[in-house]
Amino acid sequence: MSSQLRLAVDAMGGDLGPRSVVPACARFLIRFPQAELKLFGPRSQLQTLLLKEPPSVRERLEVVDCAQVITQGCNPVQALRHKRESSMAKALEAVASGDCGAMVTSGNTGALLALGRSILGTVEGVRRPALGKSLPTENGTCFLLDLGANIDCSAEDLLQFARMGLEAQRVFSGKADLTVALLNIGAEGHKGTEEIRRAGQLLQAAPGINYVGFVEGHDIFTGIVDVVVCNGLMGNVAMKSAEGVIRLIGQKTFTIDKKAPIKRFFGQLAINLLRKWRAQLEPGRYNGASFLGLEGNVIKSHGGASSEAFYRAMLTAKECAESDLAQQIGGAMVLQAQRQAGCD
Repeated sequence: MSSQLRLAVDAMGGDLGPRSVVPACARFLIRFPQAELKLFGPRSQLQTLLLKEPPSVRERLEVVDCAQVITQGCNPVQALRHKRESSMAKALEAVASGDCGAMVTSGNTGALLALGRSILGTVEGVRRPALGKSLPTENGTCFLLDLGANIDCSAEDLLQFARMGLEAQRVFSGKADLTVALLNIGAEGHKGTEEIRRAGQLLQAAPGINYVGFVEGHDIFTGIVDVVVCNGLMGNVAMKSAEGVIRLIGQKTFTIDKKAPIKRFFGQLAINLLRKWRAQLEPGRYNGASFLGLEGNVIKSHGGASSEAFYRAMLTAKECAESDLAQQIGGAMVLQAQRQAGCD
């Protein structure tokens, strides 16, 4: 393999496994003729599925045979001790060796974090890697983190998340001047836990960060801020609640009361607009969260991702690999540590 872009793909994670991953890989290679993929999983199972794809796809996709698979029920300690030959671990090793620019998986988040820290290591100065991704807003995107990797976070952790989120959002949005806020139960300064209030004080005093205060859950999607920081519990609940509402709207879009002509009339007028909104906001279009703070580009796809959603996660991996987001975050964190040392 000798192309400029090469991604590692764990084929065995998530609810659908290779049934969603292989078609997504084929679509990705067709769209990007210069790209190559390394697909990790049981060779016999993957090659059976690949026989359905054209030769132009198969010749740019290397299957790496891995007998071990990490299930959703596997805890991080088991993964570290007994799953070093798994498809997830081998995909991470491909990034660690420099053979691939990024890896994508729908697998177990806890195992991914544990193996990622062990195989790739963490960026200097980062205590806890965090999951984050760009979400659609009224006039662009907002980068939200942490999405579930860290339940309990100190004020110092939240400050680090903010720095990493700003670097990621610069890559994904192309904007230089960004604002950051903390997710809280209200915008007033006296609200929230002691750690959140203390994090606000640290962000307010931090040089190079345009901190605008606390925001509530609905503010994530209004576009009033570029980066929203929170602990993993709050972030995961906020993201999944939003996905549930979007899916409900999508279902209601196609429900027209046949017994009420006036409702049917206005429903039919609105149906095309609602379908357009649904297509733009479909959670699968924004699948793929970046594990920030690891010494390598790691993209976590939703466990229930369809082929379309996994393809979107691969697009995120491509963007991270081409910009080398992990290196940019590492450089930013080292520079900040040097500045802090100079101030001390």
